[in-house]
Amino acid sequence: MELNELLEELRGETCRCGKKKVSMQTLCRKDYMSLPPGMRQALYRRVGAGYEEAYEAACEYLDDKAA
Repeated sequence: MELNELLEELRGETCRCGKKKVSMQTLCRKDYMSLPPGMRQALYRRVGAGYEEAYEAACEYLDDKAA
C-alpha cells in the first residue's frame, strides 16, 4: 500500500471492513479489539517509524481470522 493511500485511509471515517470508524484511528472498534494486545499497541507507532508494518500485520491477522 502506498503511503498516501495509507494516510487517506487513516484520515477517513470508514474501516477497511466497511464499518464506520473515527478519523485518525486505524480500525473500527470491533476490528481493533479483535487484535492481540501487542498488535494493538504497535498501531500507535508513528508513520515512518513502524506504523506501516504494524498496519500490514494487523490486516493480515484480521484477514486470516476471517478466512
